[in-house]
Formats: sequence, C-alpha cells, structure tokens
Amino acid sequence: MLKIRFQRFGKKKAPMYRISVLEKATKRDGKPVEVLGFYNPKTKELVLNTERAKYWQSVGAQPSESVKSVLKREPIHDLGNGPYQSKSKARADKEKAREELLKQSTKNTKAKKKKVEAESQAKEEASVEETTEAPAETAEAPAEEAAPAEA
Repeated sequence: MLKIRFQRFGKKKAPMYRISVLEKATKRDGKPVEVLGFYNPKTKELVLNTERAKYWQSVGAQPSESVKSVLKREPIHDLGNGPYQSKSKARADKEKAREELLKQSTKNTKAKKKKVEAESQAKEEASVEETTEAPAETAEAPAEEAAPAEA
C-alpha cells in the first residue's frame, strides 16, 4: 500500500519536509516512489505538484494525517509538470521584474547601437567626401599644368 507522507531533511532545528509517495512499510528516510513537493513549517511555504498528488490518490495512495492537515490549512503553490520545476510566488515575481528590466535595457542598448551606427556612418560618409574631394583637386592641378604647356 502506498502512503503520501513527509520525509524530513534540512538542518538541526530548521526542519523542511519533502512530500513523497512511499510504500507504507518503508522507513521515513527511505527511497520514495516519487517526490511531490516540499513543506517548510517555519515559513509555512507549501509547494506541491497537485496533478501528481491527485494521480497518486486516484491510484490508491493514502495521505498521512499530518499531510492531510497541512494540505487543508495551507495555500498550495502548484509546481506544474514535475516537482521543483517552478519557484515560489515571490521568486517568480522577482524573475518577471528582472526579465522586464532586461527587455527594457536591451531596447535601450539597441537604440544606442542604432544611434552609434548612424553616427559612425555619418562620419564615414563625411570622411569619404573629404577623401574624394582632396584627390580630385590634386588630379585636376596636374592636368591644368599639362594643358597650357602643350598649347
């Protein structure tokens, strides 16, 4: 028979619990069939893959009393497809803000690059005009000198 229960990990006096599917006869720290999420009793953070938890309950896995009570009183952060794939809500918000800043900074850098490129092209065109004008003057001068000498 399968049970959904806690597996303790973490430091002394700083407990954290994995919510795992285990055989009923397995020790607390034994090898789980699947890890569904985790629970931190200090911060009251509960992260659970609800799809997989529902699946295991439909197959016949029974949650322990402590898991039942925690699931009833705590809000659940869904992990999506598998355990530990998404982050806590606060972390996700920070990540979204960071991505927005990155997008804005890339837009700014693209605009700066375009401006710098336009300036460099203008400088190149100006230098090309100067270089084309200077040789033209030197080329015309010998031609003028050669023409009166022949006449």
